[in-house]
Amino acid sequence: MIVAGACSSGGSSSALGSASSAESEQVTLSAPVDATVPAVLATQAAVNGGGSPPAGTIALRRDAKPVFTGEAADVEKAFRANLDAYQRKDVDIALGNISKEGQQKRPTSRADLADFMDSFRIVLYRVTNIAVDGTRATVDYENAIVGRNLKSDVTTLLAQHDVWVKEGGTWKFLSDVSSSPGIPEDLKAVPITMRDGRQITVPVPLPKGEFAFSVTNAGAATKGLFILGIPADRDVPSLLKEIGSSDRMPDHVLEMGAISDIAAGSTGAMVFSGALHTGRYVLVARSTEDEYHRKPLLPGEYAEFSVQ
Repeated sequence: MIVAGACSSGGSSSALGSASSAESEQVTLSAPVDATVPAVLATQAAVNGGGSPPAGTIALRRDAKPVFTGEAADVEKAFRANLDAYQRKDVDIALGNISKEGQQKRPTSRADLADFMDSFRIVLYRVTNIAVDGTRATVDYENAIVGRNLKSDVTTLLAQHDVWVKEGGTWKFLSDVSSSPGIPEDLKAVPITMRDGRQITVPVPLPKGEFAFSVTNAGAATKGLFILGIPADRDVPSLLKEIGSSDRMPDHVLEMGAISDIAAGSTGAMVFSGALHTGRYVLVARSTEDEYHRKPLLPGEYAEFSVQ
């Protein structure tokens, strides 16, 4: 569970239901010119130093909904209670859910946590695995951390890996790391490549219904990738310039999210919480944080595409 002190740029964690309406399979488990990205856009980017998983990483089927038993179920209960505290903006409960070891490793102030809760909400898609080993447990899940004013019901997902510890008989949060999610084995993957100074090409036609982008960074440096829903009449280069010169998103532009940073020569994935709605979209790359703690857009590295 990402806390305020952990969110370096965001895009990683009320709505627990951006999940597909399809019947779930239950699996029982035990144990731009250099424009800067507005703060609101920076939420769904690389979080907490997370990186991309190895190319070809596969996630559970899209309709898989694991059910946990025994001690793993107790961990899940604590995890979801902590999530509920974030949605209610209950700072005291959320702070109390952090283990002593966690506070020592990464102190979280009340003010920082309150600021995070006021600005962002955590959208949980699903918990994919819980493993318990004595008094330590890991929780793997897919989520998004989005601005509280986000209007889209479809967002990009992050893979999250939490470590929890048992203190005084109670499960408490210790640490977390975020990364690009695996592409579910039953989801169509559309390959795209980011190249230095060149536009991104999206293969057409796109699959009907749900799909994911498998993203290769063929450039010389680490990069991120955003997706926006845009009006049919907007010119993309001028739109990217406008975004880079403002601290708010232009009217009628829909924030969809982003992916974790992808190192040069590596592959990541842009997985959505549901099928993209009919409309026009733009993918745009951005560089990593510069000396001024900005994440400049790369306006020459974008792609327009439409969903019919």
